[in-house]
Amino acid sequence: MAGLYEIWQQAEVWRRLDVLSGFVAMCVARDDHARRRLAQLVAGADAALSASPPDLGVASDHLDELVRWADAEWADHPHRPVEARPDEADRQTRDYAKDLRNATLPVRVRDEMGRIELSLEVRFLALCRTAHLDCRARQDIFYLAGRSAMALDLGHVEAAERELRRMERAGSVETPESCRG
Repeated sequence: MAGLYEIWQQAEVWRRLDVLSGFVAMCVARDDHARRRLAQLVAGADAALSASPPDLGVASDHLDELVRWADAEWADHPHRPVEARPDEADRQTRDYAKDLRNATLPVRVRDEMGRIELSLEVRFLALCRTAHLDCRARQDIFYLAGRSAMALDLGHVEAAERELRRMERAGSVETPESCRG
């Protein structure tokens, strides 16, 4: 199984390839030669990313060629996608990485993760509506919900369950009388 860093790198290439190839496809819709060139670049990158193990160098070369082509032909196009800000690029890449990581997990683990994710969402929303919690408890709940979600992203079922239990304990703490408004 690929490590998390390799999965992240693979996800970054997939994300950039998807965004730019969609734009180029729109631009070359009526040009058969250009459509074939695009299909070859995307197919080459897809094959390299889908290989076992993925060949990130070859996939990146295909992506780089696509970027050079787009820069040469459509640099000033008003709808040319710009590279996302680092935080947005990371959010998008995280979605791709989750999909890639989950594809490597056994069905039993994915099912368990789905159960935990649903439990986390339901319990988190219930705790957010709880009136007796003070600011610190709410901060703890948000933090622990994030840790549980992150553990799920990484495929760590036990850690996700542990953080979910911690979140539930943080939500069950009664606010001291001196802190109530």
